[in-house]
Amino acid sequence: MTPHSTDTVSPTHYAKALGRRLDAIGMDVHASENERYLVLLQDSPGEIIDLGRPLRGSRIFGHEAVRRNIPIVKDFTEFAAEHELKNCMFWGIGLTGAKAVAGDLVTAMKAFNARINVEFSELRKKHSFEMLLIAIHPRFDMATGLFDIHAHFICRVPPEHREAAHRRLMSKFSKIDLNTNPIRNPAAVATYMLWGIWRNEVMLSWPDNALKAAWSLTQQRFRLFRTGGAFAKSRARGRSAPEKLAKAIDKAKVEKNRRETADKRTSLQTGDRLLSKVMVRYGGQKVAALLYEVVTPQKHQIVETSSLKADGVYTSATIRVTQESNPETAQNDLAVVCGQNLSSRRTDQIYRCFISRSISLLKSKFDQYIHTGKRLIRSWAQQLFRS
Repeated sequence: MTPHSTDTVSPTHYAKALGRRLDAIGMDVHASENERYLVLLQDSPGEIIDLGRPLRGSRIFGHEAVRRNIPIVKDFTEFAAEHELKNCMFWGIGLTGAKAVAGDLVTAMKAFNARINVEFSELRKKHSFEMLLIAIHPRFDMATGLFDIHAHFICRVPPEHREAAHRRLMSKFSKIDLNTNPIRNPAAVATYMLWGIWRNEVMLSWPDNALKAAWSLTQQRFRLFRTGGAFAKSRARGRSAPEKLAKAIDKAKVEKNRRETADKRTSLQTGDRLLSKVMVRYGGQKVAALLYEVVTPQKHQIVETSSLKADGVYTSATIRVTQESNPETAQNDLAVVCGQNLSSRRTDQIYRCFISRSISLLKSKFDQYIHTGKRLIRSWAQQLFRS
């Protein structure tokens, strides 16, 4: 989807642009080989919005990061409202020594993570340090051609231990940012930490080697953010065991019902595949839409399709179909003999959807008129009876 204004560009727009850059340099960034599109059911019914090939569900893409980050920010905001955060600090630390070369980004990230784990463990033992939320930002420096790896974290430190914690962090890390004032806006701080991990609009200007290094980092399943302390326990309590069990039971029931009610007959794919009905933001408001995936036309075997002879003798193609041992092959050949067009026709799919919806709307209007007419006749009959 194109942006509606030049001032505000959606994360999806930048994510698609980044996906094209990564795909151009040989990275496998797509979840499917087939393109997808939306068919609007509201606002502009029948309008088609091309989405292209779907990107993988990685946090490196802005639209996926938004989907995952919003619940975390919401949870931390609620946690901050429930607990007094007067001793909670927002601090920053950098990679020890020098910046990281693009080719050594994975190794540098492992070393940085290991150092963080060791030092935070010591702070917990000696200075009552409690880490609540941490996010690591790998930023590429265009001037030096190196990655600047640093971390932002929210921690709880008692005032009497704060100076000692400062000194230890300053001796173990570089580029220290140790603000002495407690945080005032938890939602804003958490938003900055999470949305700053990967910034797609900035990454579009990175060179190819930096993009390859960033993508390789996502494939290593690094946890560029994590929770801890009381906040992690609070989120775990929110997902209680009974709720998890209930969800698992419901999922099992759904899967069992699908198996029992599945249509065992072999069906021919004659159009694009309907994936789901979704709610999308279009023109500043949420509207209902159908999500389709373009189906690549099947390569049917070419069969002689000469017409039937006048004496009732079937052609060899028809005989081959009726005597075919493989049911799926038989159906495909039969479709060719009958002259059916099994290629994916997006417009036909849309017309069917639009006509079906129009008929449904007309039927509902007609039912309303019938109901109103019945009420008028009943009211007239009551008045006539009273008179």
